[in-house]
Amino acid sequence: MNISDKKSRIFLAVVIVLSLALSTVFMMNKQGYHEDELLTYNLANSANTLKTDGEWNSGADFIDYLSVSDGDRFNYEQVYENQIIDASHPPFYYGLVHTVCSLFPNQFSRYFAFSINVLAMAGILIMLFKIVKRITKNNLYALIATGAFAFSIACTTMTIYLRMYATLTFFVLSMIYMNLKIYERKNTAKFTDFLILGLITLLGTLTQYYFILFEGLTGLIMLVFQIKERNIKDLIKYIITAVLGSAAALCIYPYIITNVLGGNRGFGSLSISIDPITVVTYFAYKIGTYIQVLAKDVFLNQIWLLALCSVALIGFWIYLRFVRKEKLSRTAFMAFVPSLVYFVAISLVSPFNSDRYIMASLPMLVAMFVLALIKFTRITGKKWLTTAVPICLAVTCAIGYITVKPYYMYGVKTELYTPQTSKCVFVGTAMLEWNKSIDKLANYDETMIVQTADFSPALADELEDFAEKRGVITNGKITEFMDGYMNNGSEKKKTDSMQALKTDEKLANEKEITVYISRLADKDKVIKYITENTKFKNYDLISEDYSFDEFYNWYDYFVETESYCNVYKFY
Repeated sequence: MNISDKKSRIFLAVVIVLSLALSTVFMMNKQGYHEDELLTYNLANSANTLKTDGEWNSGADFIDYLSVSDGDRFNYEQVYENQIIDASHPPFYYGLVHTVCSLFPNQFSRYFAFSINVLAMAGILIMLFKIVKRITKNNLYALIATGAFAFSIACTTMTIYLRMYATLTFFVLSMIYMNLKIYERKNTAKFTDFLILGLITLLGTLTQYYFILFEGLTGLIMLVFQIKERNIKDLIKYIITAVLGSAAALCIYPYIITNVLGGNRGFGSLSISIDPITVVTYFAYKIGTYIQVLAKDVFLNQIWLLALCSVALIGFWIYLRFVRKEKLSRTAFMAFVPSLVYFVAISLVSPFNSDRYIMASLPMLVAMFVLALIKFTRITGKKWLTTAVPICLAVTCAIGYITVKPYYMYGVKTELYTPQTSKCVFVGTAMLEWNKSIDKLANYDETMIVQTADFSPALADELEDFAEKRGVITNGKITEFMDGYMNNGSEKKKTDSMQALKTDEKLANEKEITVYISRLADKDKVIKYITENTKFKNYDLISEDYSFDEFYNWYDYFVETESYCNVYKFY
């Protein structure tokens, strides 16, 4: 079974349009933001800082913090400097966001960064189709695999998450495609092929550092296969291209090495002795969380379904390899194995257990399962089974959208988005938690941000209990870790500006005030300080923060919660 190139292009265009339209509907209903999404806009657009030591910020100040001013339009030097200061990511993606935002100065909109993701996802779906077509030599199978990913929760989540991961995934798939193309040309690859590969290497490296891992995995496989087939001419050109592309990235942004080795996570200053049993049980837990993430993104949020499909896939491969004596084609090996290895490696080494880190592997993993299903139906010799594959996949995708809510949608605690007072106070710590709530704070006429030096005394115990319930043997190390992380080594400015609540005249003239109290702060001490040192003696709870026990993956708390805060109205 196959379809013509012309029909496949038409159907692919329809799939892309429908997929992006679906993601747009979810974006329209997205109510809150992950803190890194808001950080994207600040790092891309502004050198402005907010007043965080007991002074007032207007709603306009928060918009200025996120938007491009008239005098900074297309100011890529500022974008570059912001990434040096942040020391977490390279600058290319932020340059793209800055370019779009520069067309709309003094404005903030989710759709600015979303437009970049839309273009990236269109490119991802095109590249996925081209990769699968090269593997199968069949337009229909490529279209089915592409459609399965296009209408998955994984695709929607990647498109609505306003960070660089859709762009990263586009460059990863582009690299895989160019590797396949160069490999199949057997010492006859064109200069333009290597030029495009070099450009992909450059831009991918300058988008997100995990591209380097994917580049290394695909490059290693290419090296082995080219040597086996004695395609030495193309291999030399390939190595030169990879070196030049990487060197160019390093010349443009020489901070890559220090970012990769250290970054701004602050863990380098920690000296915690961790028992081997803690390491083993924590890695087991990490793998478990990523299995859960994969199940949510692709397998209807059902771990049993993921396990069943995985066992069936492995069993089917064993049958093909040892009974039918069919080897996996080298093109399929080059496309799928790096994604599998990447998924496992990221599951083990990622700083947080987050779906964003494995996004780049998901298109190829979806295609792998789909092609295995198609292969199985073909072996049975029953055409109706092959015909039923796209129907079954369509039904599965529909069930997914009905039963599974994508990450990064928010909007559960809707009471936070309608201010009950004209002014607000945010009480945080050295971890700058107000970043998470900028979109909410911008709705108030004015907001005072203060810091307390008193961290929650219960937080470490809560996390110890959380970890132990999930099989991690901590031996009491969580307390040391949390103390080091919340203070972020010696790199965060730990201050106490609570005094401003007692002395500020503008606050004294208010009859009522909304107060955000960070989960990391000592809530009881903050409430006591306010009631004893201001005119506000009474308070009502507006919104209670989530409990850690609501989540299996501790990082899901940071993904799903709207503010990391308990929110009160004092009067």
